[in-house]
Amino acid sequence: MSKLFIVGDSFASEPPVGDEYKPWFRQAGELLNLEVENYAMIGVSQDWCFWKLSHHLKELTADDQVLVVMTHPGRFWFFDNKPQMTNPNIVNIDRELSKEELEAVKGYMMYIQRPPLDTQFMSYRLGWLNSQIERYNLKPAHVLCAFPLIVNIGYDLSNHEDWKEYKNVIISKGDLQTCVQIPEVDKTKSKDEYAVWKGYDCRYNHLLKTNHKVLAKRVADGIQNANNIDLITEDNWLRGVIHDGIFDEQDFIDKELEQFAVTSRAKYIKDNFQEPWMDRIGMIDFFKKKGLR
Repeated sequence: MSKLFIVGDSFASEPPVGDEYKPWFRQAGELLNLEVENYAMIGVSQDWCFWKLSHHLKELTADDQVLVVMTHPGRFWFFDNKPQMTNPNIVNIDRELSKEELEAVKGYMMYIQRPPLDTQFMSYRLGWLNSQIERYNLKPAHVLCAFPLIVNIGYDLSNHEDWKEYKNVIISKGDLQTCVQIPEVDKTKSKDEYAVWKGYDCRYNHLLKTNHKVLAKRVADGIQNANNIDLITEDNWLRGVIHDGIFDEQDFIDKELEQFAVTSRAKYIKDNFQEPWMDRIGMIDFFKKKGLR
């Protein structure tokens, strides 16, 4: 059976072992009659995803389909054995890294990392993918943007957007964070996502179950028709329903959320809650100016 070969971050990571829910990528595989081979993992960076591609592209055939869920360009694979520790926005990064590792991350983010460099590296990756697809005679790879590819914080990076012209890479219209994830929040009741989740998202892949079904159809349509996956068209997306009162609504939890995550979040809030590391060290505004996620 031909494959839907996926690399990406938490927008495409598998549910916990034993959880029978089928996320959007499993639903898309069924719509396309493709077997899903998924290497996505929570928290990883673009460079880790493309490292995986470099190992597996040669194993694919002309009947297989590559789908890259493109994470934020500002993430960096700092430590070989800790690919999930890629950005200072991770709430408990100081519990996962040694003091020396944490200082190295802080130094990189403060003095080296910058959006123009991130974008240039991303441009190299997409150019490499375009050439490798041709090298191995594969179908054009679809790129489903998890975040905006261009971080709009005052730099003119438009000269890097030549990837739109690549014949072997098809970039989605819109991105999951902007077009689906954030609009799920009811801004009249909660300020933002953090006000609801407190650092513990209880959705599968940051999306409500209803939107998994919509996304699966959008992905399948894009792949079947060799078109850009359309996240911009607003039809059918469930929007404006998440607020900090949903944890008292069991019917909503059953229909749209991950029950185990809801239970775990309650314990986390009670016993282990802490503000994000970059907030605790007084650097959150500095990092936000870089557009990091």
